[in-house]
Amino acid sequence: MRLDTSLDMDAPPDVYDPSDDSYLLLRVVDVARGEGLLEMGTGTGLIAIHAAKSGAKVTAADINPHAVECARRNAAKNDVRMDVVRSDLFEKIHGSFDIIAFNPPYLPVETKSTAWIEKAWSGGEQGDEVVVRFLQDAWKHLNPGGRIYMILSSVGGLVSALRAAKERYDVRLLEEQRMFFESIFAYEFRFRSTFRE
Repeated sequence: MRLDTSLDMDAPPDVYDPSDDSYLLLRVVDVARGEGLLEMGTGTGLIAIHAAKSGAKVTAADINPHAVECARRNAAKNDVRMDVVRSDLFEKIHGSFDIIAFNPPYLPVETKSTAWIEKAWSGGEQGDEVVVRFLQDAWKHLNPGGRIYMILSSVGGLVSALRAAKERYDVRLLEEQRMFFESIFAYEFRFRSTFRE
């Protein structure tokens, strides 16, 4: 998808403001008109709104109630239709999709916070807590031939996340972006249909 700089997007203080990792994910998500896309951890709705503008049928989900309201407002401001659901990962997600896009919380954080904004980056002690949980259930929500686009980081749980992914998915590195304190990686995961639970 191409970045549409004309979008009118708000990011209130309790919602993750799109950053380098968000825009890396936006660059690699390949969605065709009519495909079903789920953006997990939607935040402001950046990926979901771009996908809807490209003609996809979109569901956006976030555990943060402020993000859910923000994504709904941003969708309305940009005249796109999409379902927005408050959900802890797949808890309230029904159906299956051609694409699931996820910029997960991946930074290692020793203590759990109750602040909504910190849930956007806190991946548990090793940084892999949310990613591993996500990968355990994501395949159940993919259509045949479906794919997952996800961001991972060199500073949080990369090895264990890839190990968890390789149990069920074919994994492909799409792009790497180096920054002064970390590298972030955009991956594509395709469910291996020969896998059985």
